[in-house]
Amino acid sequence: MTSPSSSLPDSCSLFGSPSQIDSLVDDLQPEECSTYCSLCHEKFTSPKVLSCLHTFCKVCLERVQDNREKLKCPKCEQDCALPPQGISGLLSDYAVMNVLESDAAERPPLSCTGCKTKDTHAVARCFDCANYLCPNCVMAHQFMHCFEGHTVIDLKDESMNGVIAADKLLHCPRHDREILRFFCRTCNLPLCKECSMDHPTGLHDCEHISECGPRQIEILIDHIEKSRTKINEFKNAGKSVEHLLSCLEMSYHKANAEIDETFKFFYSVVDDRKDELKKELEDLYNTKKVSLVLMSNKVQEMAENVKTMSTFAERILKNSSTSQILAYKHLLEPKLHCIVSFNPDINVSTIDLEFISNYQAIQSAVRNTFGYIRNNFEGTPAPKPLPIARPNSVVSSDFSYQNGHAYDSNIISKKFGSANSLGPFTTSLSDISPYEKWSNGPENLFQNGTPETFPSIDPTLDISPKFLTASMYPVKSQIKRQKMIYHCKFGEFGVMEGQFTEPSGVAVNAQNDIIVADTNNHRIQIFDKEGRFKFQFGECGKRDGQLLYPNRVAVVKPSGDIIVTERSPTHQIQIYNQYGQFVRKFGANILQHPRGVTVDNKGRIIVAECKVMRVIIFDQMGTVLQKFGCSKHLEFPNGVVVNDKQEIFISDNRAHCVKVFNYDGVFIRQIGGEGLTNYPIGVCINQNGEILVADNHNNFNITIFTQDGQLVNASESKVKHAQCFDVALMDDGSVVLASKDYRLYIYRYVQVPGLALTM
Repeated sequence: MTSPSSSLPDSCSLFGSPSQIDSLVDDLQPEECSTYCSLCHEKFTSPKVLSCLHTFCKVCLERVQDNREKLKCPKCEQDCALPPQGISGLLSDYAVMNVLESDAAERPPLSCTGCKTKDTHAVARCFDCANYLCPNCVMAHQFMHCFEGHTVIDLKDESMNGVIAADKLLHCPRHDREILRFFCRTCNLPLCKECSMDHPTGLHDCEHISECGPRQIEILIDHIEKSRTKINEFKNAGKSVEHLLSCLEMSYHKANAEIDETFKFFYSVVDDRKDELKKELEDLYNTKKVSLVLMSNKVQEMAENVKTMSTFAERILKNSSTSQILAYKHLLEPKLHCIVSFNPDINVSTIDLEFISNYQAIQSAVRNTFGYIRNNFEGTPAPKPLPIARPNSVVSSDFSYQNGHAYDSNIISKKFGSANSLGPFTTSLSDISPYEKWSNGPENLFQNGTPETFPSIDPTLDISPKFLTASMYPVKSQIKRQKMIYHCKFGEFGVMEGQFTEPSGVAVNAQNDIIVADTNNHRIQIFDKEGRFKFQFGECGKRDGQLLYPNRVAVVKPSGDIIVTERSPTHQIQIYNQYGQFVRKFGANILQHPRGVTVDNKGRIIVAECKVMRVIIFDQMGTVLQKFGCSKHLEFPNGVVVNDKQEIFISDNRAHCVKVFNYDGVFIRQIGGEGLTNYPIGVCINQNGEILVADNHNNFNITIFTQDGQLVNASESKVKHAQCFDVALMDDGSVVLASKDYRLYIYRYVQVPGLALTM
């Protein structure tokens, strides 16, 4: 097997090995300033410095430029932003220019650059004008007012080279005739007199360069020295990275070998299962074949008996008297009765042999049981699992259950010696609901969740193993959700039948009819399980049988009665029978902000209120049985469900979890948490007693827990839903979602234990 590094691009090769860093340490030794361009290999002409601090001739940069806004450095290939003026606006390499000028000063004569006279030798230099001067220009500097205060140095002065290095002044790039005389410490920029007007005193700290320059240079030198001391740290880091690379290589090959080994075991298990099924098929075939052969022999025997009886009966009937015939009746009647009563069971369905397979469940089982890649650096602890239940509870990453057929222990012991070492293989594929092909979407209901894209790493960030195992992997990456699609949707904006203006509440009755609170239309609409309109009731008003902003619904399953809560101004509960006939209403003087409603197995009505953070329990006559406040634990309750142990599960949209209380108002535990159940919109309990938490963060997500808070499974919609109101469960494993796009969607989720857990 080839090394994975062979497939990596060149940019991914390891830079930072100890030998390379040692060479960098040597490069830090002082060196003379080079005056040659690395592109043209000639002496610099108008040297320009890129943001990566590499210097090239202006003409050379213009030759390689292919973008007006940025330029790739020819040496380090870093993208360098260009100023609005382009390459001309880049800073010149003044050190190189000074060295070039010093070299030129040592090789006189120089030509005058202060006047238009050509071929006139320079005898002095003005550092205010930044020009070489001929005798005439020197005289002009002595007598003309415009040159008053300029510093003119004779080229023969032995101290000139030191002056060039220390006192050379620059023209302002914005104001050509102005000299950079000031320095703004606030903006960290040199300024001319004109520029200083844009840096007012009080807001900006500006000083003359002659006063603050030495101190600023000292600060810069101090920073340089501190940066030099970091090279040893980088050297040690390089050694660590090299060690980590070696460990990575070893773990890669080890994991590769284990994948191959697991595949061989999988293959052997599947092959053994194939042999078992074929033997079972052969046994059934032989059994049915023998049965059919026996049936054939019996039919043939009965046919011969009929022929024999008929021949004998015809002979005696034709040639015997009545008394003689009756003498044979006791012999003939039982045989004839046996023939008449014989009905061979020739049923085609009893001989049909069919192999039933569930490809989708096989895919899920393989994904879940084949294994996963644990993403930890050697010697670094893995990130802690999310708190999905009580703070002291832990989610184990070693699952004791596997999906697939209940394997024969002998098969496993062939490979590992003991079946117990792998944990029980007890979950049968038959427990997984088969996918019915009545979906309007693609046949493949579930797909692999797409891994989250890791954020790009800034080069200045910490790249220690701790960072690599924690920062690179956000909270969301610890849960892998299976994709799901809706198989039915209905509704649109409007006031007609099957239309909504705000479907803010949804419930399902025992017949799987879907009951929708159409809030702004002041009515309740009922649909069958496939979204076909059945009937509606309610109209705007406060009289009996009228509704005013119904926002949530629940169902008393045994009777079919419909419980409706209304928001302000009435904030009350109304009860209607299964046909939409008004029964009673109550709670207007008790409730304030009803948000979630449910009915327990004894018919008690539990209402969760937002804003006041309160739970009230009514009987069906409107008597308050219990009420308690829970402002210490809730932030924005919006859904409620109860189990048969008198535990109340409340989804909290702002706390990103489900809070559990008993009927006395005692807080028991928390389920889910931020990064796992972000902004939940509702909570339900399925037929297995598991808690389904629905949230609408980015997609429509379903996260399934045990009632103790252990994560079981997680799914997400293939399409995005902008905002959603409420959810309800159907008996066939579907979830009804009421959305703010005036539609209801029906999703079906397949429960595959442990499928969502990844590291």
